[in-house]
Amino acid sequence: MLFLAAAILSASIHLSGVVAGPVEPAAAAVGASPEVHAWASTVVPAAPSSADSSLSAACAVAAPEGCLTVLATASDHELDDFADSLDASGDDTGTLVDAVASVRTAPEVASWWADLAPSRQLGLVARVPGLVGNLEGVPYTTRDQANRLFLVEARAAVDERRGTRDERRDDDARAAMLRQVAAAVGGRAVGDADRHLVVLDTVLPGRAAVSVGDLDTADDVSVLVPGMFFTVGSQLVDWTDTAGELYDEQTSWTYLLARADGDGLDQVAVVAWLGYRTPDLTNVYGLDLARAGADRLEDAITGLDAARASAPARVTVVAHSYGSTTATLALSSGDVSVDSLVLLGSPGSVVPAASMLDVTGDDVYAAAGSFDPVAGSAYFGADPGTAGFGAVLLHTGGGADGYTGRALAAALGHNSYLVPGTETMRSTALIGLGRGDLVDGEPGDPRPVAPEAPDLSLVRPQDLYVRD
Repeated sequence: MLFLAAAILSASIHLSGVVAGPVEPAAAAVGASPEVHAWASTVVPAAPSSADSSLSAACAVAAPEGCLTVLATASDHELDDFADSLDASGDDTGTLVDAVASVRTAPEVASWWADLAPSRQLGLVARVPGLVGNLEGVPYTTRDQANRLFLVEARAAVDERRGTRDERRDDDARAAMLRQVAAAVGGRAVGDADRHLVVLDTVLPGRAAVSVGDLDTADDVSVLVPGMFFTVGSQLVDWTDTAGELYDEQTSWTYLLARADGDGLDQVAVVAWLGYRTPDLTNVYGLDLARAGADRLEDAITGLDAARASAPARVTVVAHSYGSTTATLALSSGDVSVDSLVLLGSPGSVVPAASMLDVTGDDVYAAAGSFDPVAGSAYFGADPGTAGFGAVLLHTGGGADGYTGRALAAALGHNSYLVPGTETMRSTALIGLGRGDLVDGEPGDPRPVAPEAPDLSLVRPQDLYVRD
């Protein structure tokens, strides 16, 4: 087991240094439920005044069934008082979001939001942005607006208490994490589309998701699920740039394919999804974080289906390393399905065959670089790169693109699958567009039997990128 962890650790080193691991959160309040916002510090809102007592009672974490109903009908004064009772830095917002989501499905949330008057929608975005921005089923353009406001308020609240008697021991790390979020949504180094902040949990180690492209209108949506060592504070900018690079690749292909087929251009969106707590060396051997991540991923997919109920998008999950195990947990639950699944550098699937995953037409692909010490380890279950699993094993060695003639680079190491110009980046882009017929791979193509432990001599310095 130590060899596997060391291999993943070696494959997660920056050219300039080691990726920072997650910061341990402050101790949770006594009695906080581990199932609801497990790593958040639970903060009890201030005692409500008589004016907002009914709203605070309806949105209590212990009994949130009436929260959305009361939010729809409460007076502006009641909404103001309730908003003032919430911690501005977001300590209790994630817990409230999880509580409401536990009793209201994404389709119910979508229906509730659609029935609100526009003035009430604007009022809720202004007063409880952290709640609106993170409820699955709310339109993504609205969630982006709310989460950007939530981010501004949280950063201001943390900055105001730093250096004062109210400063908390994790405020420096928290401020740095929130700066990373602002940088991820504020720049456009790659990805010729606007960025949307569709998930934001401000409590360390944080959760976030940034879409490149419009999730409300995209025909094709790809969700990137990362693996070990990915935290909001250390990797959100890089992972969002990766989403932007995949977006650019897909957009280029939409023009090529539309010109060849005479069809209209597909609109695409790619989500850099850091919606779960990824492991470090202390907890990578277990599936607890993968199970929690699978629940979050199921919620995200359900939310996309609900928000796009009248015009469904084609959805592809692209999962790397430990994230691939997380994805197989989500897609074997029986609760959600997607159109395609790409497993990159996987340490194992929790089910033994692709046919046991809820993927339309068993459209499942796997990539295992020749010098990837993690792929083929089968530590968490079946190796997706073997013949018995039933996935299409993607070619990773590079060569000439059979469609365009351009030269494609090889993807050999654990971190090189989504590097621009590689054969696997091309294949992943096409799969996300529903054109897996154009990728180079063979159904059931067997991979050589992996050694008992990964050989670290196969990890070369030139293979070490800022990706898990």
